[in-house]
Amino acid sequence: MDFSLSDEQQLLKDSVDKYMLERYSSEQRRGYMNAEAGFSTAVWSDFAELGWLTVPLPEALGGYGGSVVDTSLLMEAFGRAAVVEPYLGTVLLGAQLLSGGNNATLQARYLEEILSGQCQAAFAYLERRSRHQLTAIDSRAERQGEGFVLNGSKSLVLNGMAADVILVTAWLEDALALFAVPADSAGLSREAFQLMDGQAVANLRFDQLTLATDSLVCEPADSLALIQRVIDEATIAVAAQGLGAMETLLKATVEYSNTRKQFGQPIGKFQALQHRMVDMYTATQQCRSLLVRALCSHSAGEPQAAMDIAALKSMVGKLGRSVAEEAVQLHGGMGVTEELSVGDYLKRLMVIDSLFGDSAWQRRRFAELRYGDVA
Repeated sequence: MDFSLSDEQQLLKDSVDKYMLERYSSEQRRGYMNAEAGFSTAVWSDFAELGWLTVPLPEALGGYGGSVVDTSLLMEAFGRAAVVEPYLGTVLLGAQLLSGGNNATLQARYLEEILSGQCQAAFAYLERRSRHQLTAIDSRAERQGEGFVLNGSKSLVLNGMAADVILVTAWLEDALALFAVPADSAGLSREAFQLMDGQAVANLRFDQLTLATDSLVCEPADSLALIQRVIDEATIAVAAQGLGAMETLLKATVEYSNTRKQFGQPIGKFQALQHRMVDMYTATQQCRSLLVRALCSHSAGEPQAAMDIAALKSMVGKLGRSVAEEAVQLHGGMGVTEELSVGDYLKRLMVIDSLFGDSAWQRRRFAELRYGDVA
């Protein structure tokens, strides 16, 4: 099987790598993170101008028509630079849910602005008791006249404060429905805070929030399948982002061990440390193999794709932390200072582990998919 990139994919990879090298140093990233929105609007405009916001969306809706392989290339490069811009929340979740639905009115209202960088989106599906189960929610919508009334709350919404439109799950009668909620709606309150890696998130509350009759993204009977498909693809992308972070840490650790001297020679010449760096390399390559496997099975629509995605996410969560902790240890005290960015990548990998189910949760999901309820 040929795993090499096409000419277009190699061009995409080269362009994003070049941009990150020129515009995304550690100091620049920390400056972007301290902006009011939690990211750089100038960088986001560059993403739009370079066409990266269009990559996963179908051509019929103004997108590039790219595959999950293309988005993984982007996210891996974003992981190498620890990008803070809300590509996951706005494009891979918000825009993908809108494009996957069948509401042409909502698509016309939001997608063009999202692709041009003028509109931010978010997906609110987690609640306090959800534990990554899509249907373990209490938010409810009721029909009222020509529209709906929404009540409930959501937790840890990525890009929730900057979003102009929020995709919200809620029970509508006996079905899980997906609504597009304008961020300026009366009855919506937002509480901002940061994750440990500095990413901006929000807790949301809906109190008697009224929605128009065209607020449903798709028929409630189709919502759960659409959400699961979008989250599966986002999980692959997040794993690719983690892999990019692991590669950066491995490269930084090897470079540091070749320059830091002890007893008159670089510490990289000590066999015990060489073994530990070989373990970091092996862990990174294991995750890359699992990523390739998940991309192949998902792209081909194979029955075991869900198991491959669970295995990938579980191992990136476990081995990503392991690689990051080794990088901190091998850098000594420098590994936890702000002078180096090793600690930033450790925090990012810990957040990546928690998204869409941590390593232990994904292992249980893998076992349930493979062996059923007896596992």
